[in-house]
Amino acid sequence: MNAPLAVTGRHFHRGYALPVSVGDQPPEPAHADAPRFIVAIAHAGAATLMLDGQRLLWNAPAALLLDERTRPTFDQTQGLAVRSVYFDPAIVNSAFSAATLRQTVFDGTALQDFYLLQPLLAADPARRVLRLSPSQAQHLERLLARIADEAETQRDDNWPCRTRSWLFELLFSLRAADHAATLALPARTDRLDEALLRVHACYQSRFTVAELARWCGSNRTTLNDHFRKLTGASVRDYVIRLRIDTAATLLRDTLLPVTEIMARVGYENPSHFTRTFRQLTGLTPSAYRARHGWM
Repeated sequence: MNAPLAVTGRHFHRGYALPVSVGDQPPEPAHADAPRFIVAIAHAGAATLMLDGQRLLWNAPAALLLDERTRPTFDQTQGLAVRSVYFDPAIVNSAFSAATLRQTVFDGTALQDFYLLQPLLAADPARRVLRLSPSQAQHLERLLARIADEAETQRDDNWPCRTRSWLFELLFSLRAADHAATLALPARTDRLDEALLRVHACYQSRFTVAELARWCGSNRTTLNDHFRKLTGASVRDYVIRLRIDTAATLLRDTLLPVTEIMARVGYENPSHFTRTFRQLTGLTPSAYRARHGWM
């Protein structure tokens, strides 16, 4: 296996092995002693491949989602350029292993984390090839770069949690893309349909519903009506829930400071963040971490 199995601490947490790595190659064969899930993003070119007995086309921009057992056999490639992240599912939640993911009925916060891995465990091989819009692909490539950069620079004691946090954001984005792919959209989609994907790509940034409507070539009323049909919520309510859900994941699954998590999900005012978080979860961020954190 050419891609490393783990990133090893050099200065902070010296010798600690974090089982995640990023490589610029198509998915490599499974490693029996070190099971790895893979998210591979094709950003150029195309390939035909066999996956669990099905012949599939993987053409950019698209993701290939693989559990620790499933690996493609490539038939033909044409200008294929790929970036992949390999990770042990245990870094998402310590309750996860190759065996427990298939034999355990999870509940509570473990169930919420399991939700992030479901696209990589799809029974239908065709679901493992996920078409991406150009903006989705760019967003995922930026997250892969963040994972690789944090693992390489290891700038402080929080480098393992921060590396994992970028992986969480990648999995969140893939889950949203997978969900969008299953929606009953019309045969010809337009920017109104892409608004959901754009929200997931920029929810950490400050933007107004009016600005999003202008990007869609629409107005606030039409955009909110369309958004409710897709998600059951207005744009504003959906963004707030997305920010708080992401913050909750980072609080329970990492040890990053609350202030860093707050900024990561788009909040500048600690009082506003705490108030909103408590409204949706019933707990302050610190109390939520104390009750649900597993690290």
